Amino acid sequence: MEIEKKVESGVLIFALEGDLMGGPEAEAFQKEILAAIEREQIQVVADLSRVRWMNSSGLGMLIRALISLRSSSGDLRLASISERLRRPMEIARLDTVFQQYDAVTEAINSFN
Repeated sequence: MEIEKKVESGVLIFALEGDLMGGPEAEAFQKEILAAIEREQIQVVADLSRVRWMNSSGLGMLIRALISLRSSSGDLRLASISERLRRPMEIARLDTVFQQYDAVTEAINSFN
């Protein structure tokens, strides 16, 4: 998994690419989230448009980030989720936990 980050309209965007499978990559993502919280960048969007697959550890990585951000009065919104990724989220009932948007711009605008 690769992580690119940028800030747009005051919202931190993580563009994730590859497979979300947990392990060291999940730890790296959590460190990025914690660093963002330290900088008080607590409105975050995860752009999943370039994610090919996500297992339960990848789901756990997103949940952990969501919990960290919400405990700091922030939030994590998901954008550009493929049908292939949406299905595991529905099975785990996480579609009711995460706010999901078709496009990154919609997710950014949802913070306003």
